[in-house]
Amino acid sequence: MSHDAYWIGVAGGFLLVAVVIEMVRRRYLRGRYAVVWVAVGVGAATLALFPDLLGMAARATGVVVPLNLLLFLGILAMLIMLMQLSSEAGRLQERTRVLAEEVALLKSRLDAVEAPHSPAQPDPSTLEPVRLP
Repeated sequence: MSHDAYWIGVAGGFLLVAVVIEMVRRRYLRGRYAVVWVAVGVGAATLALFPDLLGMAARATGVVVPLNLLLFLGILAMLIMLMQLSSEAGRLQERTRVLAEEVALLKSRLDAVEAPHSPAQPDPSTLEPVRLP
């Protein structure tokens, strides 16, 4: 492989780090997820600068083809991130359910408080239809 290809890998790794930092700065990405992506960018730049590291790691772990080790580690990292995001989605779903229940209870209390001050029954023909998103 030519030396130009190594520098493309280094530039790609550092570009990834720069994009992640900018996304954190603009609050598009949370800090704990950014750490993983910064590690991926630094790892890519390191492997591009020192390509023999992957071969040494493959020999140390008994993997014949170094690229197989890299692909395995990438798949493992994606699975870990997927589990983390799935657990986060589950927690957010539960929190949304609890908040919806609390809003419904508050709305019913508000309706009960406002009931004596409102007319008995509004005319259905004057009500506007409710538009759902």
